[in-house]
Amino acid sequence: MTAAEPSTQPTPKGTWAWILYDPANTVYPATLTFLFTPWIAKTWEGGATTIGIVNFASMVIAALLVPALGALTDHTTRTHRYLAYATLACVAALAAWGLDYGFGWLMVWFFVANLTYNLGILFYNALLSSVALDERAGRVSARAVGVGYFATILILFTLLPLKIPATQKFPVAAGLFLFFALPCLMFVRDNRPARAGNAGQAMRAALTSLGTTLRELPQHPALLWFLVANFCFVDVLNTAVFFFSDLTQTTFQSQAAAGEVALFGLDYSGDGGLDLLVMVMAVTLNTLALVFGLLIGPWTDRAPLAVIATSGIALLGALLGGALFAGESAIGYLLTLVVLGAFGLTGMWSAGRKVILLLAPREQVGQYFGLYGITLKLSVLGGVIYGLVRDNFDSKAALLSQSPQLILGLICLAMVRLPRRPGDADGPAPDAPAEAVAR
Repeated sequence: MTAAEPSTQPTPKGTWAWILYDPANTVYPATLTFLFTPWIAKTWEGGATTIGIVNFASMVIAALLVPALGALTDHTTRTHRYLAYATLACVAALAAWGLDYGFGWLMVWFFVANLTYNLGILFYNALLSSVALDERAGRVSARAVGVGYFATILILFTLLPLKIPATQKFPVAAGLFLFFALPCLMFVRDNRPARAGNAGQAMRAALTSLGTTLRELPQHPALLWFLVANFCFVDVLNTAVFFFSDLTQTTFQSQAAAGEVALFGLDYSGDGGLDLLVMVMAVTLNTLALVFGLLIGPWTDRAPLAVIATSGIALLGALLGGALFAGESAIGYLLTLVVLGAFGLTGMWSAGRKVILLLAPREQVGQYFGLYGITLKLSVLGGVIYGLVRDNFDSKAALLSQSPQLILGLICLAMVRLPRRPGDADGPAPDAPAEAVAR
């Protein structure tokens, strides 16, 4: 057996256990978006600003750590153990949000939860190659993304309307996180053979290997172009998700006050109606994302670049439609921003992991996902642009301000050429230059 060959084949139990971790991964951002952030903003003056600072700090530190930790997983193949450490730390910190130790300690727990959550995503992604054959990785990834959105729907229908103090909801959310995570922690293992050496030797070897990969990155144009494209796409995605509720509320506020918001024959008047409209839009988006995730798996395996390109175009349509219909037509807003946005979210997350597996040598999967992770953690530029444009103009202009990044991402994506493997439609043409698929 060579170093690049798996020691065991994926099993259905391991595959489904890995898929179930995606709902666990979704519990945290859903809790953060719909429970924690609004509660902080209402409870502490200046709390929203502090959250932004702490979030930025934790993301930067995560971005600095993920490349080295990704390389470490390649050398030790103890990926499942690292995922367990990160998951349990995040669950404990999330539960601690409900403790009454003051705002300072609350921000400490938030920092720990956010950091370990983002590190956990690296280890989770790196296990994909152990739970799915190359030709089925897209299906498994898309299915996980779709099932993952079930957790957001669960939060919206259970924890959000639950008539208990916010501090009591956080331990429940932590319990849901652990519930969905346990199968993966128990049944999924990195099936790549470990390399010789103790932990210290493994870390030194990992850092050396990472340094070599970074120096040689310009010689791997497919990876370089994809990372730039992914940064542009994810930056817009993160901004859209973060400001979705604010955009819906601010643009439809005057219409709701005048009793002029209707959708599917129902009236959404006043503050209560506006809150209900936001919830309907959010539930619709997540339900559609779940359905799309269950449907696009085979396409993701056959043509992952086409899925990402279509997702980028769908997101562009969502931005344009949202700017056109926000505050004007609830049904137009739903059919453009919500429907196209749901497909864009699902396709981007599903196919991105597949592309990394196609580009990465099996023995360097952790490193490549570490580099991929940098583009996820540092995607904060769009939020800054959105905030500046929103404060100086309005929410519609802020939404349109994300379009140039999407267009740039599509241009960079067009430069990517994938190595041809059995069952893949995105491989390079026979006369493609060798450097286009350098590994």
